[in-house]
Amino acid sequence: MKLGRWAKVQAFFFGMLLWVPALLASEGEAGKAPKTAWQIFHEGGIVMWILLIASILIMAFTIEAFIKIRVARLAPAAVLAQLKDAIVSGNYPLAYQVCAANPCYLGRIVQAGIERLGRGREAVEQAVGDTTAKELNGIKANIQYLSVIGVVSPMVGLTGTVMGMIKAFETLGSSGAADPSKLAGNISEVLVATGAGLFVAIPGFILYYVFRNRIQTVSVAVDSEVNLLLEDIPFEQLTGYRVSDYLGAAAAAPAPAA
Repeated sequence: MKLGRWAKVQAFFFGMLLWVPALLASEGEAGKAPKTAWQIFHEGGIVMWILLIASILIMAFTIEAFIKIRVARLAPAAVLAQLKDAIVSGNYPLAYQVCAANPCYLGRIVQAGIERLGRGREAVEQAVGDTTAKELNGIKANIQYLSVIGVVSPMVGLTGTVMGMIKAFETLGSSGAADPSKLAGNISEVLVATGAGLFVAIPGFILYYVFRNRIQTVSVAVDSEVNLLLEDIPFEQLTGYRVSDYLGAAAAAPAPAA
């Protein structure tokens, strides 16, 4: 999906965050001017500010994910081509230098494998697997917060509603049932907090699952390229090989054991 289409999806989700107060603002009482979205937001108290901060965090994590979770970002085509040429020719020091000069997802994984070439295939695969897990954890870190926000936001909204209901019944206790319109007005105001909590949580959950699936798709594609890079390396001929011994001036020459 192109970034422009992702931006449209993002705009739709965050437009939903303003839907509840905007809808309520359009429905004023008979003979009275309808409340503005800002007035309804302000009446929600501190809970609405917490939910606003949560929606800003969702936007920030979403933009970051759009930028980071792409094959072109995790495994640039130019870097992949250089690594293929270097590894096919047996020039492992050059491959190492390419990785060091391009510290991307692909580069760090391949670099970890090259550092252990002399220890055999199993050691290389272990290093690649460990580094892949570490890199994926870094990519998923902020995406996990989308799920946290999705879980917590309804609870925050419900807390605001409960606090508002307490105040509403205090009003009822002080004025009695002579003026039920005051109680109804208070209840309609506090329910905005519940609605706002839900409309922050919904985009958070949806985006979390979208990006989680996208991470899986992109990482599988990159891991496949890593496996192709390593599958033809003659590990039996590289026993005891240390890439650090061939860095520098000798990087331009193929590894002697290859």
